[in-house]
Amino acid sequence: MTKVLIYECLDYEAVAPLVERAFQELAPPLAGRRVFIKPNILGPCRPEEHVTTHPALVAAAVEACRRRQAAEIVVGDNPGMTSYGSTEHAARVAGIIEAADDCYRNIADAPQAVRGATARIVELPISRTILEADFVISLPKMKTHVATGLTGAVKNTFGYVIGAAKTQLHACNPAAADFARAIVDVFALRPPDLSIMDAVYAMEGQGPSGGRPRFVGRLLASRDAVALDACAGRMMGFKPGAIAHLMEAQGRGLGVADLARIETVGRAEPITGFRRPPLGLAFTNRLISWLSRIYVSQPRANRRLCIRCGACGKQCPVRAIRMDPYPKIDPAKCISCYCCHEFCRSKAMDFAPRLRWLQALRGQGRR
Repeated sequence: MTKVLIYECLDYEAVAPLVERAFQELAPPLAGRRVFIKPNILGPCRPEEHVTTHPALVAAAVEACRRRQAAEIVVGDNPGMTSYGSTEHAARVAGIIEAADDCYRNIADAPQAVRGATARIVELPISRTILEADFVISLPKMKTHVATGLTGAVKNTFGYVIGAAKTQLHACNPAAADFARAIVDVFALRPPDLSIMDAVYAMEGQGPSGGRPRFVGRLLASRDAVALDACAGRMMGFKPGAIAHLMEAQGRGLGVADLARIETVGRAEPITGFRRPPLGLAFTNRLISWLSRIYVSQPRANRRLCIRCGACGKQCPVRAIRMDPYPKIDPAKCISCYCCHEFCRSKAMDFAPRLRWLQALRGQGRR
């Protein structure tokens, strides 16, 4: 039976011994092996914002690998932050470079074109460091996600993809089911061997960057990234089967999402009052599913918060946003991928429901 370990962790000073316990219980011998550690570095966000993996978890994982005499340890991510400077800048602000203690690398510098990884893009540029690692450790953050419901160890592997190819995946897979398959296509290239989730502070509401930090006081660990995310989803209040990419991964035999087949060790009960994305794509009852056929949720700029930096337009994979002087979103082009929301540092992207037939008519009027 697949096992997920859940540790009580009341503050980040207590992380290191718990990470060591997770390694003792779940990791094989690492002596002489090349290890890749993948935190979530969404962008240049300070640790106290709880958008990115906390540096204490990264430092503890690096030290646990060193104690086991790993031949090489590399820490890295491809956050795809084209609007906020380099990958190194994002990692430095998030405290990851310092925590990695000389193990951080810009993994975008070593790309490998992988053909046939996903149906709608001929080649995907993937960081070679990941594909060549003997052991991969995922260090996700427990967060909601306005497009996928939650983001965890499975979605964390989306950072394997380098640069603009991420936006291409969004543009080529606008439907929720298609994007779920694309996420799992990337995950299948190199599923993590061990995943340890930062849930000391999680993010609720409009994650992965626009929500609110929520104290949870847990670390979750498992060899099965899908099972770990399924348990995290239950704790966040999602119903079984609500997260499309987890069901897709289970269907391909890449992990277990069925909670009845997962043994949890530790407290895994739902968190009281945890706020999920109000307009996410993980519809869980017939009424909401029916309404989703009539209405579509699209982003809308909040002028009170917008600083007119233009990052939303630069991140939009279908070029549906122009600045005039605030962001103007073309509803006929918008595919509701929420990349603009994800990368908005001022949290200025709200959501508004639109009638699907009006959206279609606006598009026809431009032909």
